[in-house]
Amino acid sequence: MKQVCPHCGKEFETKKIKKGYKSGVRDPVSRIELILKYLKAQENWVWIRRIAKETKLKPYSVSYLIEKYLTNYIEILEPEDVYASTGIKMKMIKLINREIDIKKILDEIKLRINS
Repeated sequence: MKQVCPHCGKEFETKKIKKGYKSGVRDPVSRIELILKYLKAQENWVWIRRIAKETKLKPYSVSYLIEKYLTNYIEILEPEDVYASTGIKMKMIKLINREIDIKKILDEIKLRINS
């Protein structure tokens, strides 16, 4: 895109600045895929913040996607003693079945999103 300087009259090129999500992953299905791949690699319980850090997604996005789309496939553990002592709700997540096919889950989620 060419522009002209209003002071000197010289022409110069400008680039368009892209706006959007910082990690470049806007599609919920691809974000869910990142979360599922990370959970499948883990053997033990994982904090939501750890999932967010490792997948480079925001903790709110991870929590939202888990609550909205993945409740059938994961176990959620909320330690009561942590909440009682600190007042902070913390959740630990684990896949119910680590041998589950990620593509099948994603296909079901795509159907749910598109309908």
